[in-house]
Amino acid sequence: MPDCSENLSAVIENHVPSLEELKEVRLVIRCSKLQPTQVFQKSLDANFETVQVDVVDCPNLSEPPFHQTSSGFGQNLKIAEVGGPGNLFPGFHTDHQFDIRTIGKVCEHPEASVFGPGAGPWPVVKKNCEMVADVNLKTGKTATKIAEIYQEKYRQRTIEEPKFSLMANLALSDADKSAKVVHFKASVRTGEKNVTHCIRDGLQEHFGERPVSLAGQFIIHTGQAKLHVMPHFPGCPFANNEEVDKWLNYFTMDAPLVCATVMHSYDPGHNLRLEHTHCYSEHGDAGHYHYDVTPATVAYEGWFAPAGKVYRIDEVANR
Repeated sequence: MPDCSENLSAVIENHVPSLEELKEVRLVIRCSKLQPTQVFQKSLDANFETVQVDVVDCPNLSEPPFHQTSSGFGQNLKIAEVGGPGNLFPGFHTDHQFDIRTIGKVCEHPEASVFGPGAGPWPVVKKNCEMVADVNLKTGKTATKIAEIYQEKYRQRTIEEPKFSLMANLALSDADKSAKVVHFKASVRTGEKNVTHCIRDGLQEHFGERPVSLAGQFIIHTGQAKLHVMPHFPGCPFANNEEVDKWLNYFTMDAPLVCATVMHSYDPGHNLRLEHTHCYSEHGDAGHYHYDVTPATVAYEGWFAPAGKVYRIDEVANR
């Protein structure tokens, strides 16, 4: 099977806003021509009853509930946008395999800490699966979480191979170094959007065609959420999008959930996946995040930082 880790098609130079501008731009608009919008604050206020946004130091990700191989993220942040849903439909490229160690070199960040959502390495796991990558290239430690269909339900486990298949959206930053990040709390959802769409739509509204990319992690502290877990591949390629959706296995899963996400405000023509989020937990619930299903009781807390560059690897058209 081909290793597609070096198939770099583009490097996108992002606009990198300040954390204060991401948090809220009330002070900026008084002395500029920007429209009176607030990125995190405005978008979350429109969909949640209670919202708090500030700028803080990144939490220690090696501690509970994260249990990750690096203590922080956000410093010298880059994003590897690898493959995509187009490796499943309309194409069917299950042989596309990737090594995070090679991707670190391609992204000019060979000793980075790496996290992000993607498809797990099915040749390693022996079946198709969801993934939250967790690799410390500086120390050589890997503790990637995968969610797989098991006995008609699902299970979560940890693997030590720094590889994946098909697609991933990876955040690479200086290993074991913390940075200032935008921090938010939001509870009691009153709008229709999920939390990641709130933030991404706020980015798009504020920055327009200036590409801004964020990576981050958030916790669903209370409530439940709808997630899916991919089963193993079907015997023949999908005929349409409806077949892909029917193939997925959907579950209602319980908080607390730790979620890793990457999002982009704008696609400058490289088939970027504009938002992708996967979750895991200490109690075994894990998968691809869609939205919470308990708006009256849900509570989120998250930490995000902007990325300077996006490296587009194994570019494929998304469905």
